[in-house]
Amino acid sequence: MNNDIISVFHAYNEALIKGDFPAVFETIADDIKWHQPGENTLSGEIVGKQALGEHLGKFAERSNGTFRIITNWVSSNDCFVAANVTFLAERDDEKLDMNGTDLFKIENGQIQEVWLFSSEQDIEDKFWK
Repeated sequence: MNNDIISVFHAYNEALIKGDFPAVFETIADDIKWHQPGENTLSGEIVGKQALGEHLGKFAERSNGTFRIITNWVSSNDCFVAANVTFLAERDDEKLDMNGTDLFKIENGQIQEVWLFSSEQDIEDKFWK
């Protein structure tokens, strides 16, 4: 594995787990492109740190602060890191417990672009509406 890009991913992931968003944003390029899958109100391409911060905040808001991600494994190839994740959230009586894969493009010591893939996109779409 490419240790440089893996270390950037781990810094991002550890900060995300702690909820340390200033540290998360240190690992992200100013003009990051974030590709959120699905057909719900959170889906689409988000560009830039500020827009991404607002976007990520919506997940916390809509799940009453319960949204979290568990990283199961990571692997790298060239400038890419693939992470198999489980993401969890609760809202009222609804629970989301889903597997997915996040693909990170990391260059120049920063995350440049992220593509997210959910194992059951239709269920995720219903949860986030």
